[in-house]
Amino acid sequence: MTTSLRNVLTATSAVALIALLAGCGTDYPPSTPTESGTVEPDPQDPASALVSEYLDAIALGNQGGAWELLSPETQATYDSSAETYAEYSLDNETVTATDAEVFAEAPLVVTDGPENGFQLVSAQTTDIADAWIVRDTDVGLRIDDPGVPPTGQRPFTWQNPKDGVYDSTVAPMIFFQTFYGEGGETDVISGPPETIVGYADSVEVPVTKEAASGAGANFVADVPAGAFALTVVWAPDDESPLFQSSTVTLATSLP
Repeated sequence: MTTSLRNVLTATSAVALIALLAGCGTDYPPSTPTESGTVEPDPQDPASALVSEYLDAIALGNQGGAWELLSPETQATYDSSAETYAEYSLDNETVTATDAEVFAEAPLVVTDGPENGFQLVSAQTTDIADAWIVRDTDVGLRIDDPGVPPTGQRPFTWQNPKDGVYDSTVAPMIFFQTFYGEGGETDVISGPPETIVGYADSVEVPVTKEAASGAGANFVADVPAGAFALTVVWAPDDESPLFQSSTVTLATSLP
């Protein structure tokens, strides 16, 4: 995927068909579109079905099953090794088995991402939230969920909320660190993303890069008052189709 395509955000809505069972007289209401291409998915929606399968696998401790649902690019972050994934997936800041069991029973909301890019599948309960990136790959629909790398330094840190505490008097903020090689400041291994987008309660919101320094850069999100959850999605490397995300809650519970 080119960078230009990543930066063109689309908002397309899907409307479910009204089904009428012959002889039963039972009407099934259509899904209700919301803002920014967000719909309550049909039970057969491919993206939500994939995430449901992923959550079920994690909740059951079936790491092999979860591994098969990850994108090749996500698998590559674990050296394309199911054994490495099994070793690190329990402590890499992806969804836990306990939360996966809860989210598996929660409604899933699907939001379109960049053109030809991904779909964001979000789940919220009264006190927790998370989201997963579903993308069409060479092997079919798969999930981008690399988590924190099993080796090396953490590439991002939430400044607000910080340590789980949200300060509503300032904007949500996430910091991306710049990593250098042995050559010093002229040898940049990775830095703040060029492609980044935010979703407040599944609706797209602006994410703006603040003044950068040699250490990295802060990004702030413009969220509406009363938003419960914020997901930030970015491309770690614009030469790769892989996306990564992080979700935080901005309140102690849903209003």
